[in-house]
Amino acid sequence: MKEPYRWPENIRAAFCFTIDVDAESPQLWRGRRQTSLSMNELEQRRYGLREGIWNLLETLRRYEVRATCFVPVYEAETRPWLLEALARDNHEIGLHGVLHEVVSELTPDEFARIVEKGVETVVRRTGTKPAGFRSPAWEMTPWAFDVLQKAGLSYDSSLSGHDHPYSLDDTIEIPIQWPIDDAVFFRYSGTGNDRWPPRSTAETVKSWLDVCEGIERHGGAVIPTVHPWLTGRSYRIPLAEALLEHARNTAGLWICTAGELAAYHAASPNLGSFRHSRELPVPSSFMLQGELACLSA
Repeated sequence: MKEPYRWPENIRAAFCFTIDVDAESPQLWRGRRQTSLSMNELEQRRYGLREGIWNLLETLRRYEVRATCFVPVYEAETRPWLLEALARDNHEIGLHGVLHEVVSELTPDEFARIVEKGVETVVRRTGTKPAGFRSPAWEMTPWAFDVLQKAGLSYDSSLSGHDHPYSLDDTIEIPIQWPIDDAVFFRYSGTGNDRWPPRSTAETVKSWLDVCEGIERHGGAVIPTVHPWLTGRSYRIPLAEALLEHARNTAGLWICTAGELAAYHAASPNLGSFRHSRELPVPSSFMLQGELACLSA
């Protein structure tokens, strides 16, 4: 029988609004071996820190909701005002790489230097040490958790093994959910590689609220992920408004940051109940022989 997640009294589910605040850094990482001269997606992304972030911050202010913002070092250092603006509104700031690096393409030493640089940047600009990390592209490796632990980070938010917080060995995981990540719906490069046009805002609102209600009905944690260059656009702010309106008007829904959610999990009875290994499965010789037998039959 499925074990229910135990929330505080009078709480049946949680809601955490998260923002991945990346602009140029992903394109710089992808083009590190060969510089790209394309400005199509670059200008789309730059919109996010010219206008989009302000649209989102104003919306969050109206609904009196604190977000968790995962910020690459590149964006934090090239816009000295950015972390200060997020901290001024009391939003949580988490790490998101230096150049939005894909963790599986790094060595442990490279990743350790990236995490160290991220911690140093947030502390220097805000005076507060970050508690969490979100991997660019939501990709992790088993050894990456060791790096996070050594750096003193208490949680990761990159994977989706439960609908609620859980642990991979000694690291708390705040789960992400692909159906409520705006990049899946709105990202459009215009290069001819796109498989479909961007979804309408109204259509996306409905599908996202359906996901929220489904997770809440089963006692999980709703973790939408938005980007300033996508949902932060003026004509998509109704998506953020719909999510925040839903959260504010849903009885028994705890609106919190990812850090608050991780801290609750660490101190709750759930810690021992939802703990799993982060080791990757290794095919046994028996499995390999069986596969060979099937192939040769």
